[in-house]
This record gives sequence, structure tokens and C-alpha cells, in this order.
Amino acid sequence: MKTDEAALSEGACTGMISIDYIIPTWNSESTLELALSSIQRYGSPNRIIVIDKHSTDRTAAIAGQYGCEVIPSDRSLGAARRLGACEAQTDLVAFVDSDVELLPEWEEVLQASAEGRYPDAGVIGALYDDGYIRRPTGPISLLGGNGAFGCCVTRRKCVVACTALDGLSSGEDALYAEYLAGKNLRWYILPVFVNHHHELGNVSEAMRWRWLGAGLRQRKGFRPSICKSVLGGAVVGLPMNGLDLSYRKNLILRLNYFIGYMFPERYFEVDREKR
Repeated sequence: MKTDEAALSEGACTGMISIDYIIPTWNSESTLELALSSIQRYGSPNRIIVIDKHSTDRTAAIAGQYGCEVIPSDRSLGAARRLGACEAQTDLVAFVDSDVELLPEWEEVLQASAEGRYPDAGVIGALYDDGYIRRPTGPISLLGGNGAFGCCVTRRKCVVACTALDGLSSGEDALYAEYLAGKNLRWYILPVFVNHHHELGNVSEAMRWRWLGAGLRQRKGFRPSICKSVLGGAVVGLPMNGLDLSYRKNLILRLNYFIGYMFPERYFEVDREKR
């Protein structure tokens, strides 16, 4: 069956590819240099585009040291991703978040994208090494489901066309996956990890999960069924998002997720100013 014309295989060539990288930043000095140096080492970048939310720390200076194109924007995270895609010049683009460090095996993501290995791929991505997920034995194929937007390769024109991204600062990866599913395109996750340097930032894990809960509220609105699912899963110990968690850890994450869901106006934007 023929897949949508925007699949990653369209126009792909065999061999390593040189693509534009997009990094949204907001007071990201503690981790940005790790991200940029790893992209230069393992990412085969054509350009690195930094979409910066008016950082007050050394973010812009670090980006300048690495020859990045820095574009200021005070809009949402989803809008920053789209703006980066609009500025990109390559058909395929990579999103790497400012707290992500690529590893040598990232080249497998680039190779799979260049070869058009998965004809129905809308995204080919890696996994965060957060200690929550056991390494899969093979690629994961999701239709309407998603991995992490912060370590993936996708087609530039798909991101540009997904205008609904502009309204989200959390959960934008899930929305993008649903958009791709409408075009019969899948989100592939390879058994490839990247380092995710939460510990170098100033945003707590609890705040991150509240941010994710607020994103779900923005995307889906208030639904009693969602409240029941989140709280019920906390009580019975159903792991959040299928992660490999202890009962106590799962309970804590779910309760923080629920707090964010109930108070989205408070947690929709995570303020990364130094505290």
C-alpha cells in the first residue's frame, strides 16, 4: 500500500545525510554546550538553528561559539519547533533538545532516515536514557503514538504544515504524532539511546510531570475519564506511560501529572529562570 508522499523515504539518498538541527532554548546554559558538541561530533549537521526564548543567561553566547543561527521567539515550544522548521533548508530536519547529548549510535537514526528504511515513517527517533525504559530489542512502530520530540528526525514540511503545534508548550509531540497518523505515517523509535541531562538543569522532576499534565489539559481539555485514569492508575500501580517504575515512583509521578492537569494555567509554561 502506498504511503503518504511526505514519508521520510521521499527523496532520501543512501548514506549519511547532512541535515539542519533545531534546538529550542530557554536559559539552557547548563546543558547546551553538551548538546551542541554532541551534534557536531555525531550529528552530521548542515546548520544548527537555535530558537531562543529571550534567555537571560549565557545561552546565546554559547550558541554563538558553536556557529549556530540564533532566532529569538517568545512563543510556545511547539511554535518554536515550527519556526525552526520554517527556517531550515534541508528536507529532513532533526530536533535535539538543549538538555540532550547525542551518542555515537545516533548515527543509526541518521542512516535509517537517509536510506528510507521505513517507507511509512513520519518520524524516526531515539530514546531518552532516563532509567525508566528498558532497551527494546528492535524498532518500535507507533501509529498515533509518539516518542520524544527532543531526539528525532522528521520531514521539515510536515512540521511546517502542522500549525496546531503553535498552541502547545507541552504534549506537542503527541499532537504531532496524531497529525502524522492522519496521513498514515508512523513514529518509529529505534533501540538507540541519548543522554538526557535533567540533573544539570534547575527544573525539578515533579515540575516536569506537572508541565506534561498541563499539556494534556491544553490538548484534550477537561475530561472526567482522564482524571479517573490518572488517579486510578496511581492507586492500582499501573505504570505511567508504561514506564518501568516502582509503585511509589509511579504514584508520585501520577499525582504530579494530575496536579498539572488540574491547574494548566500555572504549569503550562515551565519558568526556567534561575531560582
